[in-house]
This record gives sequence, C-alpha cells and structure tokens, in this order.
Amino acid sequence: MKKVLSAAALLFASTSSFAGMVTESGTFGTQGSTTDIALGVLNQTISIAGFNSALGTLTNVAITVYGQLNTAGSVTNESTADGRGEVIIAIAQDWKVATSAADDYTFAGRSFDAFLSAQSAASGTYNLANGDVFDFALSSTELSSSLSNVDLSAFTAGTAVDFNFSADARTNFNNTVLSGTGRFGTVFSTASWGKVEVAYTYDAAVVPTPVSEPETLALLAFGLVGFGLSRRNKKAA
Repeated sequence: MKKVLSAAALLFASTSSFAGMVTESGTFGTQGSTTDIALGVLNQTISIAGFNSALGTLTNVAITVYGQLNTAGSVTNESTADGRGEVIIAIAQDWKVATSAADDYTFAGRSFDAFLSAQSAASGTYNLANGDVFDFALSSTELSSSLSNVDLSAFTAGTAVDFNFSADARTNFNNTVLSGTGRFGTVFSTASWGKVEVAYTYDAAVVPTPVSEPETLALLAFGLVGFGLSRRNKKAA
C-alpha cells in the first residue's frame, strides 16, 4: 500500500503549486548623512512596483519602513565671558510615513520636548572660553516598523504604490554665558534617510511534466504490484 501512495503522491506533485517570495525596495537620501536629504521640512515619496501577477497568486504582503535623522555642527563662543552650548532637535510635525495601502506609521510624534539633544557641559557649568568650539553629532539611529492592515488589492492594480515620508524637524540652540551678553556662532546641518521594503508571498502553479502513455501504465502497474504484494503478505500472516 505504501508504494501505491508514493505513486499517487508523485502524480499529485506534478500538478501542485509552490510558495514563492519576491522583494521590492526603495530609498531616499543617504543613511547617516547630515546633508542628504536636508531638513527642516521633509516631504519625500518612495514608489514601490506592484506585484507581477504573471508570477502567480498573491497571498501576502509584508511592508517594513525605515527612517533615520542625523545632525552635526558646532557652537563657537564669541563672548568675552565663559559660555555653555546646547543644541536641541524638536519634532514640530509628526515624523511619519503614509500610504493608501496600509496604516500610517509615526516614527516620532510632534512634541515640544527634545527629540535629540547635546550639551557642551551639564546645566550650570560654563566650559567654553572665548573662541572655544563645541562640536556635536546626533542620530536617531535606524528606526523601523512593519505596517499593519495591508490592502493586498493595492499591489495587484497594475500601478506603483506610493509611500510618503514627512516631518518638520527644528534645530534650536540654547547657548548661555556666565555673565553679561552672550554671542555665539553656530553651524549645523540636519538630514533624513528613509527606506521601504515590500515582500510579496505568492502561490505559483508548477507546470505539469508530460508523462508518456507507457510510463503512465508502468507507474500504475508498479502501484498494483505493490498492492498485490501487500495482500499476499497479509494472507501469509
């Protein structure tokens, strides 16, 4: 009986389907750069090619979005008194990615609090003499998330699917001196990087392998012989 089942499984496999996966991705900017794509206001769109229906039947779409902010610069104390440098990156408008194909995702919400910050010294400590420079470099590091409530039909419409990244990141300075009037020179650049990765899972029909008539008969006979031997063994027992 086992041989008959094996033969049947072989025939079934010739007309079955298999699961495949293909990935599409796109980016903007350069990860880690403080100049490409420059902020304050971010408005970048990544277009992802839809699923190629010639591959088979789409069964699942997994979307992962990535984002990163980087800033770098310097504060120079041009005052006669000792001073202190402080830089703050605040999110004035939600840093998010939006698409019609899934729920939006927010990397960081709008807030008056500092999203990123750096100081030349602790509060109340003035460590910058006249002409001293405070160099800073800040990064959100790579943030990522999977999108939820994905609409599979959006990826089979024959058009690209857009993902819009938006934000308003403000660079503010809170530079102070120990006494008198402070004067500071500031230089900075802030930029963003983003990425979308879409993984398509699909079922693709396996092209049946033609089997000649003699081979078909031999396969059937092989199964019948196995069945006969199984019956004989049972009688002998």
